[in-house]
Amino acid sequence: MPTQAACVNHAIEPGATTMRLLTPDQYLSTVGDLVGTVPNLASVFADTARPSSLGIGPADLGPTDLQTLQRAGDTVGAAVAGSSTMMNSLAPCAAGANQRTCAQTFVQTFGARAYRTPLTDPTDVERHLQVYDVGAMTSYQHGIELMVSAMLQSPRFLYLVEIGTPTKVASDAVKLSGYEVAARLSYALWNTMPDTKLTAAAAAGTLDTKDGVAAQVSWMLTDPKGQTVVQRFLASWVQLANVDALTKDATMFPTWGSSTLKDSMIGQAQAFFDDVLNNQGGKLTSLLTSAKVVANQDLAGYYGAAVSGSSFQTVQPTGVGPLSGLLTLPALLALQARPDSSSPVYRGKFVREDLFCQYMPPPPPNVPKAPDVMPGVSTRERFKEHESVATCASCHTLIDPIGLGFENYDAVGKYRTVDNGQPVDASGQLTGTDVDGAFDGVPALGQKLAASSEVQDCMATQWFRYMLTRTEGPADGCSISDLGTKFRAAGASLNALPAAMVQTDAFLYRRPLDSQVSP
Repeated sequence: MPTQAACVNHAIEPGATTMRLLTPDQYLSTVGDLVGTVPNLASVFADTARPSSLGIGPADLGPTDLQTLQRAGDTVGAAVAGSSTMMNSLAPCAAGANQRTCAQTFVQTFGARAYRTPLTDPTDVERHLQVYDVGAMTSYQHGIELMVSAMLQSPRFLYLVEIGTPTKVASDAVKLSGYEVAARLSYALWNTMPDTKLTAAAAAGTLDTKDGVAAQVSWMLTDPKGQTVVQRFLASWVQLANVDALTKDATMFPTWGSSTLKDSMIGQAQAFFDDVLNNQGGKLTSLLTSAKVVANQDLAGYYGAAVSGSSFQTVQPTGVGPLSGLLTLPALLALQARPDSSSPVYRGKFVREDLFCQYMPPPPPNVPKAPDVMPGVSTRERFKEHESVATCASCHTLIDPIGLGFENYDAVGKYRTVDNGQPVDASGQLTGTDVDGAFDGVPALGQKLAASSEVQDCMATQWFRYMLTRTEGPADGCSISDLGTKFRAAGASLNALPAAMVQTDAFLYRRPLDSQVSP
């Protein structure tokens, strides 16, 4: 990564611009803002595969995806046509008025909102009206229904379409239009479409400058939709939603099947994130080392506390040793574990990849499977095999010594001092980082991580990935360096990341459509 000095007065370089497909959550929130509540729409996406960490993943659509989106569009269209309230709000047409003229007005007003840019081309408008004409043979309402369904299946709705402007700001960079900047801002900060205020700013040219964008971000982050952007990032970063799909050995962990335990783990993590961001200054140190614990009756036993009811309250843990923020959350520990045991591999890999941004290659073909749980044999003893197998050692010597420091926590994230009848040894080792050395237990690891400039840089990089839903390339060096510099200047406060990100080249510009430069 280039130094900050090397990036001063550098040529603008936005890096790659990817095709970004709305996530199911973004689709649902956008439709809610477009037309209002549509009954049963969320169930259409019930079987949609979960996005990868931070929402990064392929933007292409397979046959099943297309069928899902067709059902969704049809569901919204039918809801609009079947509701006099929605029709009167979105596509009013007075008695005796020319209904095709009303439909044309609808195309231009609804279409501008759905596509997040004005529809000014008469040919474009006419294409939409041809869809209306088919439905209008039955009724005005049916014509509107078909148009809504078609619009919501259009790539212009499903993707964040970015063409850019003819205005070059560097040899291989152009400005985005105000409407494109508005869409980037709204989906990055709000997870939904631009509102009327942001759209008006785009139309007025307010989003054409860095200062103009910064001014909009200030009020957007105070909006209720913007107040949760960092919480959404943290939940996506640790893949919190995947707790719902976790399975654990029913014999070893009989309470895992509780109908509310998983929800309580997710709720506890969200409450912790909220507290760090709102009461602890959003500090990375607090995220990794905070000893504050909230629990409800489902999780009270994790902390030796007496709590009743489903609401979360601050507790004073007893008999569980010191805690360390995110690193000792049951949700994270359960995610980074196997169904029947803890996993030094998963936990060590999480630290390497998600906190140090050090990519670990996939295991080689025919790698031996993880050693089975055996009575009387601790996890540490079982994983000694990784040291002796040549194909394993090169990676596992970087992963296992970190993950073994988490051995005070079992497969469901509960504190323990005994593993399979053997005393737990939670000693660990960091190598290949800027905070190398031995540590004993997760709290000691948390202190090391909180002092690491590499971890701070990695958090800035993770934020970059989240906001742009893509991984970084060599051309993004100055954008990430600038983001990291502002993050550190703010005392490594996660709350500083949104405003810092929208001032980077990668966020404000794109390459021309005919650019052939590599990422």
